[in-house]
Amino acid sequence: MKSDIADVEAVVRLYLEALHEGDTGTLGRVFAPDSALYAAIDGDATALAVGPWLDRVRNRKSARDSGFESRNAILSIETEGEMAMAKVTSAFPPKRFVDYLSLVRTAGGWRIVAKTYHAEDIPVT
Repeated sequence: MKSDIADVEAVVRLYLEALHEGDTGTLGRVFAPDSALYAAIDGDATALAVGPWLDRVRNRKSARDSGFESRNAILSIETEGEMAMAKVTSAFPPKRFVDYLSLVRTAGGWRIVAKTYHAEDIPVT
């Protein structure tokens, strides 16, 4: 439904803004408590619970505080019933990220339940 897309988009925009600003309070609200982050690093599948990831974000200088302008964008959103998938891109030089966010509609609204991501070096120009 169109309102579902708008509601998911609002949560994803909050995620991207909070990620750029290092706002772990907002990130903690957009993720479900048992969420996890997944990636392939050096040929191995890795998983990290959202709590330790929030600690990492909390203990590093944010992209904004590092002087980087936001280059975050929503590339696509799809919904099906109580589920949604968003593809987004963000940058925290020297890395660029592509995230696939899985969301579920809960009693409290849409929440990110899983994040899979790919990171690559930003080419120097």
